[in-house]
Amino acid sequence: MAFNIKNYIKESFANSPSKLTVIRKMLLYGISVKDKKLYCNDVEIPYKSLAIACNVDQRVVKSAVISIASNAILDKIFRKIGSTVNFREVASQLGFGVLVITAYDPNEPGIIASVSKIVSDFGINIRQVIVDDPEFFEEPKLYIITEKPLSGAILPKIKKLKNVKSITLF
Repeated sequence: MAFNIKNYIKESFANSPSKLTVIRKMLLYGISVKDKKLYCNDVEIPYKSLAIACNVDQRVVKSAVISIASNAILDKIFRKIGSTVNFREVASQLGFGVLVITAYDPNEPGIIASVSKIVSDFGINIRQVIVDDPEFFEEPKLYIITEKPLSGAILPKIKKLKNVKSITLF
């Protein structure tokens, strides 16, 4: 069985909900910890900036960072976390399409492969695939950004897939 980071983090910070808020925000934005400093890839992030985003005092952020740095497992994870570009919100301005899918069971394998095959059958390239982690999102979504907008004709084919709960096309 795979390592369950969500449970490990919950257990590690069970007595500090404010630190847990900071950790979740760090994971959401791909903020790493190196030498007790916060980074978005190679850009250093001040404690105060993350504190404001989390609505906590910056001492909470500093304490969370120290906790991460002093925990061998968390240090190894947070040292290597990185951020990447996400075209989801600007896809229409770039002439891309966005397909948002919610699965009945986000842990069931195969949905990305099945949807990719259907998109490919329509002769459209996929630019980006982003998936909300089911460990951290109550109703995770699959975002597929395509090189051009998709037609409504694709929806019935995707809706027929057994694990597809809902589809939104932008």
